[in-house]
Amino acid sequence: MADFSLAPRRAPAPVFAAATIVIFFLSLSAADSVGFVPCYLDSSCRDSVALSQLPELGTDIEAKPQSGGEAAVLPERILISAIGLDLPVQNPQTRDIAALDERLKEGPVRYVDSARLGEKGNVLVFAHTSHLPVIRNQMYKAFNRVPELSPGDAITVQGGGRSYVYNVTSVRKADASDAVIDLSPTLGQKLTLVTCDTLTGKSARYILEADFVAAL
Repeated sequence: MADFSLAPRRAPAPVFAAATIVIFFLSLSAADSVGFVPCYLDSSCRDSVALSQLPELGTDIEAKPQSGGEAAVLPERILISAIGLDLPVQNPQTRDIAALDERLKEGPVRYVDSARLGEKGNVLVFAHTSHLPVIRNQMYKAFNRVPELSPGDAITVQGGGRSYVYNVTSVRKADASDAVIDLSPTLGQKLTLVTCDTLTGKSARYILEADFVAAL
């Protein structure tokens, strides 16, 4: 197993009046596993995530009160009936590279700076993809079928005893060098799933975007 390490880097100064931060995901690969390694830059504002150095995510190469009185909750499980996906979602309160890498071996992870269920913003969840013929740990294939989804497909994320339903709006390929995910609360309530396109190359990504529909 490769040993991954990364020193924190300081993001460039924001251009707009509203403070922003860019969190870089560093591309790393190993023969057996590759972890999700966002770089910790600054805790003051986290309005976007730049995927310029997102790792492969594969093996082939406390609650905030809302205006309506409802408290935001952490996601606990993600269900997508169209592709037979039903997996727990982890919520590590860390940006430590090694810790996140280990957690991905247990399944999907919510990015710590993204929104929670029931609040405005973008819930960002990422997981491994692998198309190796033999995989010992099935969590390396957690998001293998996410690229098969189409606009209109439903995604349910459970948390706090409720089900939060989202409809897929797009599934697209992107390159790590120019893809950016907006985490700003001005977007409304959204869900983004990220994994790698391991059949294409190290910098290839799949990004699924979905809009909030209802909480049941």
